[in-house]
Amino acid sequence: MLSRLLTLCFALVSFAGIAAPHTLTIIPELSNGFVRNYNPFRPDKLATTRDFIFEPLMVFEDDVTHYRLAKSYALSPDLKGITLTLRDGIQWSDGVSFSADDVVFSLSLLKNEPELDYNSLGEWIERVEKRGENEVYVSLTRPNAQIALRLQEAIIVPAHQWKDIRDKRYYLNAMPVGSGPFTDIRAFSSNNVVQCRNPNYWQQDALKIDCIRYPLVRTNDELISRLSNGEFDWASAFIPDIERNYSSYSPDYHYHHKPSTIVSLLFNFNHPDPETRKVIQDVRFRRAISMSLARDLIIDIAVFGQGEKAAFASGLESKFDDWIVNSAAEQHLYYIRFHPNTAARLLDEMGLKDTNDDGFRELPSGAPLSLSLIAPSGWSDFTSAANITAEMLNAIGIKIDSQALPFSKYTVQMAEARYDMSITNYFSGMTPFRYLNSAFNSRYQTPLDPRFAQHYFRDEEINQLLDAFLLETTQEGQRKVINRLHLLISEQQVTVPLYYKLETVEFTKTRFNGWRRHADGTPNVPPIWYTERLRLIQLLALEPVDGE
Repeated sequence: MLSRLLTLCFALVSFAGIAAPHTLTIIPELSNGFVRNYNPFRPDKLATTRDFIFEPLMVFEDDVTHYRLAKSYALSPDLKGITLTLRDGIQWSDGVSFSADDVVFSLSLLKNEPELDYNSLGEWIERVEKRGENEVYVSLTRPNAQIALRLQEAIIVPAHQWKDIRDKRYYLNAMPVGSGPFTDIRAFSSNNVVQCRNPNYWQQDALKIDCIRYPLVRTNDELISRLSNGEFDWASAFIPDIERNYSSYSPDYHYHHKPSTIVSLLFNFNHPDPETRKVIQDVRFRRAISMSLARDLIIDIAVFGQGEKAAFASGLESKFDDWIVNSAAEQHLYYIRFHPNTAARLLDEMGLKDTNDDGFRELPSGAPLSLSLIAPSGWSDFTSAANITAEMLNAIGIKIDSQALPFSKYTVQMAEARYDMSITNYFSGMTPFRYLNSAFNSRYQTPLDPRFAQHYFRDEEINQLLDAFLLETTQEGQRKVINRLHLLISEQQVTVPLYYKLETVEFTKTRFNGWRRHADGTPNVPPIWYTERLRLIQLLALEPVDGE
């Protein structure tokens, strides 16, 4: 405990003289050291770039739209365009007025310079037009009733600064000009970042915090230790036995969690070995893998019981249970439950038998059936889940070697189809579409795309249904498409859903009040991770406690 206190004291002393009176300490991402990189188009940008330097056009939350740089939008009747109406009176942090020209410039970049297209948004943009001083029209390459949801991820930069930058992809933007609340880089080192109030921020009266501080934290264990000492105001960390190891330390320490996205096993349908590829492409093999796994035990060990086992064979989040009719939900549920005898029978049917009595099954040719299961090192729950999965599959005669790889190597092997099996998670969305599209749309199976669909399973009907969803303007129509997608994916058991992670958020009331709550009084604080747009809405609701 003494060493923890000394660490905290050192951190606070090193920050003395830099902090403004009301400084919020956050951990939006683990890191091995900071580089002064505020280029929003780079994947390695600082985690305090989005939202805090560059505000979004709007932020969606359930049935609420939080308008930011935009004050409204309207879809064209044919769904092939969207009109954005922008706020008046906004200035960039250097005092130059924000205008429609900035939005036209920023969205056009994604079409004209594809290397900056961080979210595959450019593929939807046919052209961008300025229509009046505060109005922008975006013409789409094809109809999309959900384009506004995609536009909340668009980053709007000042045209007067960025138009003269030649190599935008490599530019570090060390002295950023932004529209967000914290654009003044008050302190920067490899282990500590302090961003303070934008003097021209358009919501000065709503902003009660003077600065945000982002200290270096390398591992989840370090994060837990320093979080428990009260150094951080806001974090999103997995803490084993969180009641005992965190909230019991102080009445000001609070947390909440809810089931989040699915963690799944992926198979390489493009496996380089023809015989192994044939095995992987047989749905009986994928079902056998799924039915060999005791998911409750995986959850107990890998995430200390802080998870829920998969509820849908397609991997849909449990929060979308009202989207799927009961008959469709139950139709393939058997295959994502523990039935080892059935699993063994399916493997026998495929000719995968132990022919040399070494305890492991061979391929029909007699060659060994030996597979690796890769997980990103440092992701403790993933590596634990991979290890337990390997043990369970070894028990039914499938030889699995669990390998923890550096994240960069892990993603490269998946991108280049140089793996056997892998474990991954997915991003959440307001509807099931974000998950289904990112996980099963074969358009996203190139080396430049994220890992989510790099199982390389392709089904044109799935692609067509994903396109069809974007044309549906009614919830009834959307649900019909989602049910068909769920059934197609479940029938093929494309991936093996394991468990839903519990999304945990920690926040303290020691220094700040205003943490968001649901109508029933339960916490509604979003994660502080850089992927969460709602973190900006939460930050604007915070205010120092009395006497601070």
